[in-house]
This record gives sequence, structure tokens and C-alpha cells, in this order.
Amino acid sequence: MNTKLNHLFSRIVIGCSVLLTPLMAQAIEQIDREMTVSANPQVELKVQRGKVEIVGWDKDIISVKGHLDELSQGFIFEQKGNEIVIEDKLPSSYRGNNKQGSNLVIRIPTNLKLEAEGVSADYEVEKLSGKIQLSLVSGSMEVEETEGEIKLNTVSGDIKADELNGKIELETVSGDIKDKNIQGKVQYRLVSGELESENNRVTDLAIDQVSGDIEGSFTSAQKVKIVTVSGDIEVKLSDVVSKVVFDTVSGDIDVKFSAMPNLSFEIDGGPGGRIDNRLTSDKPMKTKYTSRESIQFKTQQGDGSFNASTVSGKVSLEK
Repeated sequence: MNTKLNHLFSRIVIGCSVLLTPLMAQAIEQIDREMTVSANPQVELKVQRGKVEIVGWDKDIISVKGHLDELSQGFIFEQKGNEIVIEDKLPSSYRGNNKQGSNLVIRIPTNLKLEAEGVSADYEVEKLSGKIQLSLVSGSMEVEETEGEIKLNTVSGDIKADELNGKIELETVSGDIKDKNIQGKVQYRLVSGELESENNRVTDLAIDQVSGDIEGSFTSAQKVKIVTVSGDIEVKLSDVVSKVVFDTVSGDIDVKFSAMPNLSFEIDGGPGGRIDNRLTSDKPMKTKYTSRESIQFKTQQGDGSFNASTVSGKVSLEK
């Protein structure tokens, strides 16, 4: 009796294996596709989960290699008018994270217009030039050796950037931004993340931040505007700067100049703020009935402007 049951069980297992093997093979589809395109193409890319690597090259060819998401409902790789559409199509609702999903390497012409988006996908981008826009929800992104008009946005992921050049916007809500060797006009937006910038050549700088800290050396910056609520600001500037605006509520402002600037300073310490001026011998003034501090002075001819205000933070200036 046992022998018959064992034999029956074995046949069931073998039968199930035969049936499931094709289904498993179909669950993760391998992709190796190419398309010849015109110069400076416009590319729309949508990969919701997994990992995507985008690399620019000097060919008028788009190459896509790797495997699709196990939930993929089909791979779209087609030209619609002047636009190339690349998408790993998923169901309208699903469960999963970026440990699952697509794994694609996409090679595209270096000069192009690219709009890419994802949900929990991680993107790596390098060697592109043109108008580049990348938007994610919970994924992180690393972008390097890219120039032009660049917009990088993620909600809860981190942004890492290296050797970017042009008009640049980096934005995250709860993630961190770390960059180095970037240059041009740069705007940062963060809510609760941290910002670290090093060895950059930013000429026009704008930072909007709520509760995270800001740390960076911006010695090439000619214009600087930093607004924060409760985060601390620690930056290094040089004598090339001509216009500076700092505005914070409870955060501290610490500014170091690599050389004496040519600026007129106007600083309001607010009802609970403090001012520490080590650039000149000028001392802050206090109002008669409160501890509010303020100061006005200039360095060299005072051709440029430096305006800073805080409510309860400390403003420190030194060379």
C-alpha cells in the first residue's frame, strides 16, 4: 500500500514540476533589444521596481539588456513620433520592494532628452548630456559625469551626484543629498534630509531646507541664498561672492570666508539670537529692553550685500 502511495506521490510531484517549470521561466523574462534612433533623441523611461543602470555612449543606438520584473505584463520598446518609450509594464496594484523587480542596463546616446521615473527602483546614471529629469518615490539615485539641465527628485530615497555641470535641481523629502565636483547653477530642496557638498564649483547657489543640516564649501559661489527652519548652516565662501541671503528660525549660521569679501553686512539676530563677528572689530548692538542683537558693517568697499536673519539661532562670521 505504501509503495503505491509513494509511486502516486512521485508522479504528482513530477507532473507539478513539468507544469510549473514553463511558468517559472516566463516569470522572469530576459531582454536583449536594440533600436537605431536619430541624433538627440527624446526618451521616456519607466521602470517601477528593481535596479536600472543608464549609460551614455557615442552611438545612435539604444540598447536594453537584463531581465524584467517578475510581475511584468510586457516590455514596451517603441517609437511614438519623436519619442522613444521604454517601459517594463506592471499591474496597476502590486506588493513588493526594490529587492525584487527589473534589472536593466540601458545604453543610450550621450546627447538626448531623458525623462525617467520609478517607484522603488534604484537608478544609476552616467555620461549624459542634455535635458535630464529623473523622478522616484522611495528609490535612490546616483548620477555622475552628466551635464545640461538636470532635475533629480526622490521622496524618501538618497541622491548622490558626482561631476555634474549645468543648471541643476536636486530635491528630496526625507532622503539625504551628497554631491562632489559639481558646477554651475544649483538649487537644493530638502525637508528632513542632510546636505553635504564638497569640492564643488557652484556659481549660483540656492538651498531650501526645513529640519536637516547643511554643510558645504561653496568658494566659487557668486550668489548664495539659503533658507532653513530648524537646521544648522555651515558653509565656506570666498571673496568672489557678491550677494548672500541667509534666513533661519532656530538653526545656527556658521560662515567662513577663505579670503576677505567685498560686502556690506546686515544681520538681525532676532529676539533670541546671537551674533559673533570675527571679520572686523564691529560689535553687535542690543535693543534697550530686549536681548535682540543686530549689526551692520562692511568689509573692503562693501560693494556686495550680505543679509542674514535668525529668530533664536547664532550667526558666526570668520575668515
